[in-house]
Amino acid sequence: MRTIGLVVHPTNPKAAEAAEAIREHGADRGLQVVDATEDGEPPDAILALGGDGTLLRGAQIAWRLDVPIVGANLGNLGFLSTVPPDRVDEMVRNLITDIYRVEERMMLEAWGRLGDQELFRVMALNEIVLERGIDSRVVSIKVCVDEETVALYAADGFIVSTPTGSTAYSLSAGGPVVEPEVDAMVLTSVCAHSPLWRSIVVNPNRVVTLETPQDTVAVTSDGQLIARLGPGSKVTVVRHPRRLKLLAAYKAHFYDKLRFRFHVDPPSAAG
Repeated sequence: MRTIGLVVHPTNPKAAEAAEAIREHGADRGLQVVDATEDGEPPDAILALGGDGTLLRGAQIAWRLDVPIVGANLGNLGFLSTVPPDRVDEMVRNLITDIYRVEERMMLEAWGRLGDQELFRVMALNEIVLERGIDSRVVSIKVCVDEETVALYAADGFIVSTPTGSTAYSLSAGGPVVEPEVDAMVLTSVCAHSPLWRSIVVNPNRVVTLETPQDTVAVTSDGQLIARLGPGSKVTVVRHPRRLKLLAAYKAHFYDKLRFRFHVDPPSAAG
């Protein structure tokens, strides 16, 4: 790789310092460093400096440009951003010398409609969420898989997540952990006032539809507010055929990351 695009957390001083060091030493290594958020020639790869939120922001750019992305964990959580601060320079050297591997992650595509009018269309690496907006009361969300109704949920919200996103909001709402290599969509209600409150794992070839018969809801994609939808709106969620390319500069085991994130000690040799 000869060109790397940076996506930098705007208020994280460690991220700013790392970006400056990469720019400063890049020329000595024959590396061109650009700002991935600005228009121009696509870089060979994108490096997100911050935490998982920064990587999710960079993932939208990487997916649109069809280039791989890697994240350095300079924030609080780093389940996606796997490179620790003391290995950023090593990671950059590995990218220059093409020592890395590529993992492909499933992406979601979602669009909202009111009648015949399309209101938005968006991509997500982690999840699409419908949740209550300004009002504090629960909202009614009708969930369908293909043409079959699953249930009418009275809940604080509803999540459609990828396997990558299964360790994020969906997990905190009681959903299962799904290995990232598995293709599936995870349907999880948020604080549902319904007997059918358990998560449902569905075939990724299905079409999931979320309807709001009588409430106004907020729609978010990977934590970013996309729209506020009035009564009668529908959000359709499908697996997109093109995947995100996630780079790994060195091997990071899924279950090691899972234990580290949730502060679970590894089993002892005797155990």
